[in-house]
Amino acid sequence: MTLDALASRDRQIALFEAYGALLTEHQREVLDLYLARDWSLSEIARAKETSRSAAHDLIRRSTLAMEEYERRLRLVAERDRRRVELADLAQQLAALKRRVDSLESR
Repeated sequence: MTLDALASRDRQIALFEAYGALLTEHQREVLDLYLARDWSLSEIARAKETSRSAAHDLIRRSTLAMEEYERRLRLVAERDRRRVELADLAQQLAALKRRVDSLESR
């Protein structure tokens, strides 16, 4: 799997975690099989008694719906922004602790 494919899959998983509850039960079930359980389209089609192209289309439409939710609500973007800010604050705190330790050891 290429890095772009991994990034895309990570994005789909993040969207599913944030917006999965807004999807229909059928969409959630299929995306759970595809994303969480890593089933192939053929396996999903067999389990849901449909065609591989129908499974692919459902995943594509569900992903587009979640992207639209994200465009409007920005939950994933906000979560990512907070993670970056938290990491930055952790680095600043570590630097301050090193500075305090340095001053105390004088």
